[in-house]
Amino acid sequence: MVWNLRHGAVRNHDQEIMIKAFEIAGYTVEDVKKKFGALFHAFSYGTPPHAGAAPGIDRIIMLLAEEDSIREVIAFPKNKKARDVMMGAPSQVFPKQLEEVHVQLKLES
Repeated sequence: MVWNLRHGAVRNHDQEIMIKAFEIAGYTVEDVKKKFGALFHAFSYGTPPHAGAAPGIDRIIMLLAEEDSIREVIAFPKNKKARDVMMGAPSQVFPKQLEEVHVQLKLES
């Protein structure tokens, strides 16, 4: 069995670029602050740039520890309901967002 334990990309690290990217996607600065507040706030401190291939240490540790779930070895995993309690995610989804990805909700009455 071969495992690809590396992954990575150039991460956004500039608050102005973050705002511009979201503006291109149709979000206002207020939307960004509301929906991505933790990240927006973190970028105000001058987050260092990051790029390259990370070795996937968490996955290696999971394998070495013979754990079935990566949640057992990472600091802030999502819970079993796929919620990130540190980031308050997922958050409310607005009709415009659903329309953009062609999703229609059928609510049971």
